[in-house]
Amino acid sequence: MMFGSDVYCTTDLAVVPIVVNAGAALLPAILAGITTFVALLFKPKELIRTCREKPFVPVLVVLLGLGIWGTIHLVSSGQGAPDTSRARSRGGATGGDSSNGIYVDWTRIALARIAASNGAVATKTIETLPVPAPQSDGPFVFRGGPQRRGILGQDLTGELELSWSFYPRWIDETGAEQEDTEAMILSSPAVWGNRVYGASCLLDPPDSFGVLFCVDATTGKQIWSLDKFEGQELKGFFSSPALTADGQYLLIGQGLHPDSQCRLICVKAQTGEVVWTHQVALHIESSPAIDGDMVVVGAGAIEDPATHKPISHPGFVVALRISDGTLLWQQDVVDPESSPIIAHGVAYIGSGFNGDAIVALHTDPEAGQNRIKWQTPAPYPITGAVTVHQDRVIVGGGNGDFVYRDPDPKGILLALDKETGKILWQTDMADAVLGAVAAGKVLICPVASGEVVALNPDNGDILWSASISGRAPVLAAPVVTESHVYAVSQDGYLAKLDLNSGAVLEKTYLNATDRPGAQGLSISSPLVAHGRLFVGSETGGLRCYVGRHTP
Repeated sequence: MMFGSDVYCTTDLAVVPIVVNAGAALLPAILAGITTFVALLFKPKELIRTCREKPFVPVLVVLLGLGIWGTIHLVSSGQGAPDTSRARSRGGATGGDSSNGIYVDWTRIALARIAASNGAVATKTIETLPVPAPQSDGPFVFRGGPQRRGILGQDLTGELELSWSFYPRWIDETGAEQEDTEAMILSSPAVWGNRVYGASCLLDPPDSFGVLFCVDATTGKQIWSLDKFEGQELKGFFSSPALTADGQYLLIGQGLHPDSQCRLICVKAQTGEVVWTHQVALHIESSPAIDGDMVVVGAGAIEDPATHKPISHPGFVVALRISDGTLLWQQDVVDPESSPIIAHGVAYIGSGFNGDAIVALHTDPEAGQNRIKWQTPAPYPITGAVTVHQDRVIVGGGNGDFVYRDPDPKGILLALDKETGKILWQTDMADAVLGAVAAGKVLICPVASGEVVALNPDNGDILWSASISGRAPVLAAPVVTESHVYAVSQDGYLAKLDLNSGAVLEKTYLNATDRPGAQGLSISSPLVAHGRLFVGSETGGLRCYVGRHTP
């Protein structure tokens, strides 16, 4: 027997007449249809897609449901007369609640969601707080600055204690606030004053969907959220948000590795209102770098999962004017998934699979054919964020990525002269270095082998290494304070380590206790800001930790 568009049977068939009640014969099919439709109500995006493609389905289900309800109602009443007391107890025909239950018009909700997806207001403001005062002389970029240390202000004191957790929210047609508990937080949060900015990713293969949001840093209460633009739902976010030096504008890339036709998005940080977007044919997993009124970001290649060979344009770096979204320049760079950093008019970015290099680009719009300052080959793809420390560029790389693990893993850490691109030293690692390296008095490096490694920034000598959660990869960038390191393992553990020795002082599980992470996607890099630690998780939403003081 073969199943498909043409179905046939290889055996002879005998026709057996069976006489049954028509209602009884159709009841299983009717119930199956209703069951399927109700199941889709718990997957709103799939429901919307089904209603768009097959508009007769919800209408048919409603008619069949009304027919069944009417039949049951007539039978139960005995005379076919309306049972007004029962109707009132269920809230009447228009819905409502009572001690006996709640009636919900699911069809109305489904159709309202379809209409909303075709032209709803993108930004839903829950509460508007005063504009926070500037906190520094420069912009906020991935990990807070060129050294990628992930800290603003003071460290936490005491043991880690969960203060609040937040899931992206949307408002349904009744005005009720709904939590998107299936959404993951893959990127790193940004902090400005009393606000925390983050982005989510909901996987609904073959698509991904995302929400950009702003919450109060102290309470975790949502200030605004953005999930649509021009009637289209946003794609999932891997890129981390960046803010201009005055705190007025937030910029973030859109899309995951298989995605195409993604946007660089600029919104007003105060309200979430979209200022402009710039669409590229590829995806933007790179986190933006900002220099004055210019933003620079990489658009990475789409590759064959088996061969890592590009099946699209190989990639490019773009620069735009933040105030109006004007494209200033575009430079081909192979697979620039790396998050760039800008220093003294030069943008430094890694070249990933099929590129295997570190590239320095003049950001002056007039540079033209002289855009590339230098390009240094590397032994492996460079996909992690670039760190600038004093006169050096620090980058990690390897033969794996956030999903793919090479059966013979290799990794490397490189230090290059910022002006010439000359390699000053290189240190081999047990596996790929994908997260940003934090630079201070020592370098702290996350390794996909499951270790956090401390190195001497002068020569690359290893000072200590520590495992977070066995062999679970460490893919997120660590936080480095004056005395501690905070690092996250792929299976969802946040560890606090002693900076001098690497000793693990405590560990905290980030995912929801009733829904442990199953996909190994705890890859959000933590951020410490003013005595609080903010970090995303696979199933636990965006989380805020404070220091617990014990008597």
